[in-house]
Amino acid sequence: MQLKAHGNVNLTWNKNLLVVEVLGPFNLEGVNHCFKKIQESVLANKPAAWARIDILDQETLGSPEVMRVIGATYKWCLEQGCSGVGSVCTTYLQAEILEKTRVSTGMNLAGFNTLSDAEAWCCEQLNETILAAKKS
Repeated sequence: MQLKAHGNVNLTWNKNLLVVEVLGPFNLEGVNHCFKKIQESVLANKPAAWARIDILDQETLGSPEVMRVIGATYKWCLEQGCSGVGSVCTTYLQAEILEKTRVSTGMNLAGFNTLSDAEAWCCEQLNETILAAKKS
């Protein structure tokens, strides 16, 4: 029996920033559905250089299996040319999980308390990517 999906994302593009507004707690069905939505959006709209910002609500979390899929979304985006993933965390636990993921995987992830800080960091990552592309 398939469970009803829990958790959702709203996706918007702000020039070359993919903004992922993350809503609610997730189960495996919900996170897989959202991963597919992210993939479809990136493949349809991907600019040459881009970054991702996640805006987490206070309920954003999931089981260890769900957290592995979230990590897979980060990895997939980075493999698609994403310069970095900045997450606006609303709880200490979210920030801790993100930091542990960054340290254990080496992925270009960063957690922030405000959207403006996440945007500034993502723009720095984009600028570094663009400069590196011009040099090669």
